[in-house]
Amino acid sequence: MLEKLLKDPAAKDKFIKIFAALIIIGVLLLSFDVFTTSKDGRRQIVDEDGGVEAELCLILSDIDGVGDVDVMLQYDNNEEITGAIVTASGAGDPVIKNNVINAVMALFNISAASVEVFEKTTIVDDRED
Repeated sequence: MLEKLLKDPAAKDKFIKIFAALIIIGVLLLSFDVFTTSKDGRRQIVDEDGGVEAELCLILSDIDGVGDVDVMLQYDNNEEITGAIVTASGAGDPVIKNNVINAVMALFNISAASVEVFEKTTIVDDRED
């Protein structure tokens, strides 16, 4: 078979085209993996439902005392939410922290152990202008 490839220019040309197509497909698959993995190796989750995290941020920020909020949700293989990390400006207050945990638990029907809430750090700029 190899002899036929080497002797027949048409077969050799066809082999080169197939090989080139396989290389191009391989490069595309690798670039997809590179573009969906962040610098620290974690996969980026692309919300196809309009942004559950963004909606949750809006809801939680409406709770009295919560303030500015960021959310990251964890999904299982069935795309069901299994955990949440929330950072909120007002999470230093235990009552507000508990309210955030209860809201996330109720919304996604997950346990308190699956919800972590942290107080957002505030960056103070001590530089003089």
